[in-house]
Amino acid sequence: MPPLSKSPRVSFLIDRLGLKDALDVVEHLPRRYEDYSLTGLPIHPENGERAVLFGVVVGAIRRPVRFKRASLVSFSFRLEDGREFRVEAWNRDYLASRLKDRSEVTILVHYDARRSSLSLVSLKEGRIPPEKTLRAVRSLPEGLSEATFSSLLRRSFKELEGVFLEPLPPDIREKYCLLGTLEAYHEAHFPTSRERLRSAIRTLKYLEAFLYELLIIRGKDERRLKRPLHMRAIDLQSFKHFVSSLPYQPTADQKKAVNEAYRDMAGERLMYRLLQGDVGTGKTLVSSLVLFLNFCRGYQGAFLAPTEALARQHFATLKKLFAGTSLKTVLLVGSLPAEERREALSEIASGEADIAVGTHALFSKGVDYAGLHLAVIDEQHKFGVSQRVSLFGKGEGMDVYMMSATPIPRSLAQAVYGDLDISTLHEFPSGKREVETLLFPYHDRRVQDEIKAALAEGRRVYVVSKEIHGEDPRTSASEIYRRYQNAYPGKVALATGEMDEEGLGAALSAFRSGEKPILVATQVVEVGLDVKEAGLMVVYDASRFALSSLHQLRGRVGRDGKKAKFILLSDKEDASKLAILLKTDDGFKIAEEDLRLRGPGELFGTRQSGELTFAVLDPVSDLKILSTARDDAIRLKESGGSDYEMAISYASRRQEKGTLGPS
Repeated sequence: MPPLSKSPRVSFLIDRLGLKDALDVVEHLPRRYEDYSLTGLPIHPENGERAVLFGVVVGAIRRPVRFKRASLVSFSFRLEDGREFRVEAWNRDYLASRLKDRSEVTILVHYDARRSSLSLVSLKEGRIPPEKTLRAVRSLPEGLSEATFSSLLRRSFKELEGVFLEPLPPDIREKYCLLGTLEAYHEAHFPTSRERLRSAIRTLKYLEAFLYELLIIRGKDERRLKRPLHMRAIDLQSFKHFVSSLPYQPTADQKKAVNEAYRDMAGERLMYRLLQGDVGTGKTLVSSLVLFLNFCRGYQGAFLAPTEALARQHFATLKKLFAGTSLKTVLLVGSLPAEERREALSEIASGEADIAVGTHALFSKGVDYAGLHLAVIDEQHKFGVSQRVSLFGKGEGMDVYMMSATPIPRSLAQAVYGDLDISTLHEFPSGKREVETLLFPYHDRRVQDEIKAALAEGRRVYVVSKEIHGEDPRTSASEIYRRYQNAYPGKVALATGEMDEEGLGAALSAFRSGEKPILVATQVVEVGLDVKEAGLMVVYDASRFALSSLHQLRGRVGRDGKKAKFILLSDKEDASKLAILLKTDDGFKIAEEDLRLRGPGELFGTRQSGELTFAVLDPVSDLKILSTARDDAIRLKESGGSDYEMAISYASRRQEKGTLGPS
């Protein structure tokens, strides 16, 4: 393969962008566009008003004026209507030598009303033809000019002519009036009109959605291995007897989710399922029953949790739930004393332990299972694919059951988690909790009044902050802890992510028991912590939290069925995003709003290598494209042939380079 450039310096800079061949160059899309269509400037412009103007440089260019970390070049500029303005250009020293008196230029500026001047954004020499007024703005390393990269682009397009294999089948392009892929890339780099650019972006969005869904479908086929023939059947009578002995009966939603898991586990192919549901809908009971189904066929199960505190809580829950059965549960976490760890490892290896509950310790070296056939993964998005594979490798013919407390709208979940079957819980086992959400400014006296009232009723109080140590002493957990210790001596515990497991466990234990009824904490309490007596939570600097995180935190209070309060503290004038929490406690609606504000990255978390990667597609706003492409990808996969082979080849290349979907 010939080098992209004969210049060693340019080759080095191109390599820094990760571009190895002509197609890589073409796929390196602009990050935005500037429109140089002339706008003119009103007689009385508003401060900050954007304008694109054509005119003439008048007189000499003032030499750069140096400041501590910046420089200023200025010049007089005459518009076509005869008005003159002073143009100020920051950190553009080269203009002093490049511009001359009577130079004709097109400038993109913002009007500065205070100085009655124009602040330069960018400048192009001469009058720009109408077909070239849209200009791409790219992310290029220092030293690689726009002109050099544009030249490289043109050579790359020429090199691909006649050899590029079109990944979009002809019938799909015709059906949706899409451009050819190379044509779309060319228009994206060198737009000739707004309409053509929109067509190009629409084509590239569909292309990414289509290729991504092909990868998802292929991944589903690869993961859905056939169940080993020697696997034992589930003793359904024993399972039904256990369920009937429970002190409470599962909801209709929970029963449906368990039945879906049962059908998977009794089917020809291995289970690969996601259980999602709002806070308090009973995901832990469902996963526990799935573990019991596995026990009823005589195999071991593993319950993987993201934190030791959550693992210990799940261990205690399972021990209590299965107390009247012969099922044995062991705990395996990093902080276990050596003797307890050896005993746990021995019971797992011998098969005496039916369920192993723990953190990443479950898939560490030296952990051998007698017959592991089910992995339940809580908060699955907090584990990378390599960690999951390590656990799956501990058993043969592994059924996988993942849980997420972050509810995702089903249509989006199916499009993005298409390689998973999905079970969803909507019902609340004991009715919805009554949690009143309030928004107060800092130092509002009502906050302490509410805390004192909660303590007087014998209830627990969470006080949550985003940071352990921060510049603002009002909002850092360490400073809040110090203040609360002074105000409530002997009643305050501290729980943060920088504490060791022993210290964190001691703090949570003191909080649960009521020895210290106030817990100052970071987001370590966001997921899974079940303290029935907790009746109040105060969140400092609430606007810094994601809505989904705040909703999870809200789920920590009112778990005893009594009325609880959730207080958000924020001094920011723009608290509009918090308003949705005041209006609804529907996790699915909150998730939709969170997706709109933040995009899907954090909600889908460390799925595969760590994030969903797209160049132009937004899975939230482009959900209709994604869903349509999914249907088309399924049809193409079923029909096979050369169109499928070309498309999946192109998709695989993008995936390997980390520029499409899960890498």
